[in-house]
Amino acid sequence: MPLLFDGDCDFCTGAIAWLRRRFDPAAASEPWQEADLAALGVSEDACRQAVQWAGEGTRASGADAIAAWLRTARRLRPVVRLIPLGLPLGRLLYPVVARNRRRLGTMVRR
Repeated sequence: MPLLFDGDCDFCTGAIAWLRRRFDPAAASEPWQEADLAALGVSEDACRQAVQWAGEGTRASGADAIAAWLRTARRLRPVVRLIPLGLPLGRLLYPVVARNRRRLGTMVRR
């Protein structure tokens, strides 16, 4: 059950790679362009709007999708336990970041 992100977006790809290196989530992450969206029950339009989590019978998007994916982390578990505290802020900021992700792409290393 993967986290689906925009593989054509440098910011998205870099941010997911950064999170994967630090938290080592057990769940997969893959560009939505390479995923079998029909099998996962996720639409292309939803993927264009925000990252999507299709895992364990649940669906989430945006900040909630990233939080769900990070709950599978194998490292930095104490930090992951704090996610519920920051999730309201993440929900507010996610749309701003998503709208400006093309501009932010140069700020994140892969």
